[in-house]
Amino acid sequence: MLNGKLFVGVDGGGTKCRARISDMDGTILGEGRGGPANTRLGLDVAFGSIVAATDIALASAGLELDRKKDLYAGLGLAGVSLQRERHLLALFGHPFKSMTIESDAYIACLGAHGGQNGGILILGTGSCGCAITDGVEQTVGGWGFEISDYGSGAFIGHQAVRRSLLAFEGVVPMGGLAIEVMDRLGNSPERAVPWAEKATPSLYGAFAPLVSHWAEDGDPMAVDIMRQAGYDTGLLLRALKGTGTERLVLAGGVAEAIRPWLSEEVKSWLVEPIGDALAGALLLAQMRCHGEECRGGLYA
Repeated sequence: MLNGKLFVGVDGGGTKCRARISDMDGTILGEGRGGPANTRLGLDVAFGSIVAATDIALASAGLELDRKKDLYAGLGLAGVSLQRERHLLALFGHPFKSMTIESDAYIACLGAHGGQNGGILILGTGSCGCAITDGVEQTVGGWGFEISDYGSGAFIGHQAVRRSLLAFEGVVPMGGLAIEVMDRLGNSPERAVPWAEKATPSLYGAFAPLVSHWAEDGDPMAVDIMRQAGYDTGLLLRALKGTGTERLVLAGGVAEAIRPWLSEEVKSWLVEPIGDALAGALLLAQMRCHGEECRGGLYA
């Protein structure tokens, strides 16, 4: 039975949610995973994933599930850059002793630089950049798949679907990428329409590994998509560097696929992270416990 203070850090993205529990000494006690936790999917969905991941982490730590009430929680969630989402979150009940919420980019930046000054660009299902300088946060992107998320898995996959449909109709040359994408879409634009009407960013993002694979094989369509994604990523990193930060980290599930498509200049700016997003989320929870507040954080 652990009687000291307990912390849970949560990294909630558009595809999955991860939770990590630690004690006052920073010893990791347990981890868990859940479904998507982007607040734009609805708070019931997001918190369902958060609680599920936390319960698994508690169980793996050998703790009773009702210990959630003892946890200082630090949450980094996709979607909370929107004031609309922050207002709803402030009114939403939670099962923790305390809860501090920031964006997923913020906790990733905290973790990557050990709480020190630095910047990070996350390329996952979506994309978002964050720089923290002396406690002041500046962000780039992160406004959602429909109007933002450059360089992300969803953006890459969406381009693959659009261009593959053009190839299927003979507008541009058909290649290996287009053949495989259209096969997944039933080899019919008419069948693709109802799929697209319900497609989430994560469903588009599922095509991103195909694009990367075919680009490595020299498929012209795939190469063009990855080259554009690399260029867009470079623009976002340049904007973060413009905030004055000297340390930049490229992170997320799509980061390694994008890295070869960056210019040599941009590659030279990148450093290895000190810790991951969950380390940043735990740091956020510990800051709250110790009476520290981050500017812009949401507290409950």
